Amino acid sequence: MKSNIYKIVSAIAILALVTLACALTVPDVSGDPTQPPVDIGGDNGGSGGGELNNNGSNNGGSGNNGGGSGRSLIDDDFEGRNSNWGVGTDVDSAVEYVNGGLQFLVFSTNLIVYSGPNDTTYKNVYMEVDVQNDSADPNAAFGIICNQQFMDDEFYYAYITPDGEYGIFASQFIEDDIQLASGQSDLIPQNASSYHIALDCGNGVLTLYVNGQQVASAEDTQYVEGTIALFASTDEEPSGANVTFDNFVMSELP
Repeated sequence: MKSNIYKIVSAIAILALVTLACALTVPDVSGDPTQPPVDIGGDNGGSGGGELNNNGSNNGGSGNNGGGSGRSLIDDDFEGRNSNWGVGTDVDSAVEYVNGGLQFLVFSTNLIVYSGPNDTTYKNVYMEVDVQNDSADPNAAFGIICNQQFMDDEFYYAYITPDGEYGIFASQFIEDDIQLASGQSDLIPQNASSYHIALDCGNGVLTLYVNGQQVASAEDTQYVEGTIALFASTDEEPSGANVTFDNFVMSELP
């Protein structure tokens, strides 16, 4: 899956535009270039601007998941009170609120589908989310996108697969993605029914956690701020990806 996810997300410049153009109605998560980034390191804070804002219940951080000890930026249990994430269904995929979660079904092979909560630009953030895994393909991938730029295909992404693989990559415009960290980890239970994924994204470091344990960390500074999203992708098996995200929390890094 490591080589395949590399190829899949390298093509996200095309795939993301296709997803956005179809009935998925995923919002433009490229951010507003006229809007300054949310300052989460000083006194000029605020939890984001624009029309979209999440005010879900406070799920809080847990365990050794990361460094998010600052103020809460987004808290969403996907119960439908704040239906801000992009949703919709077409022949290739479906992203919908289902049974108190945000469900991703990806029908086509070699396709990544992502959804974001708003077009606000964030900087130096910690994110965590529960993932229910009902995927038929152990090579399906799911995870978190951060620091997405004005060009939709420029961002960081971190993922795991049900067969225990992980990856942290920097997606680039036109160019091949940069592999920052990848491999197989015994800390990722194989074919588990659920996972807890967390990501530190800021201060030049990306750190991936699974079920409260640090799996990988990498340093990169080309993207210092941007929008965020959740994503799922298929490998070679049609309708291989079926995951439901729940209890999403984002807070500031120290």
